[in-house]
Amino acid sequence: MSRNLLYYHLVFTPKYRQSVLDPEKERDLFAYIMGITNNLKGKLIRINAALNHIHILVRLPTTICPADYVANIKRASSLYIKDSRIFPKFWGWSREYSVETVSPELIPRIKQYIANQKEHHKVESFEDEWLRCLSEEERSRWDMKFFDN
Repeated sequence: MSRNLLYYHLVFTPKYRQSVLDPEKERDLFAYIMGITNNLKGKLIRINAALNHIHILVRLPTTICPADYVANIKRASSLYIKDSRIFPKFWGWSREYSVETVSPELIPRIKQYIANQKEHHKVESFEDEWLRCLSEEERSRWDMKFFDN
């Protein structure tokens, strides 16, 4: 019997990091992403968004890599958003994204962090937090690309 404990914390933004993810309509997007995840045989553990980015904690099967999962989510949800017009000013997702593996014992902490996104970003902006979390080497490599596309 195979055992899969591959958990990932994903973060991505709308193009140009626009603040277009309306909290009143985000539940529709979350449900759509959950459907995609289920179709890919993954398990969505927690999802939440702030106006300009989205967090997903997911367990993926060994048959799909995180890059393919993100590509599927971005492609399908972008079409859904545009067709349904739930976020009228949405232009698409940025090319860049962040993915980190999560050990099972940290899942409760990451779930809480994701759940508190809106409150958290009243205190610290997404950009400030992102740069604070990167090492000096990573900051020079990123060269702010995450925020520019």
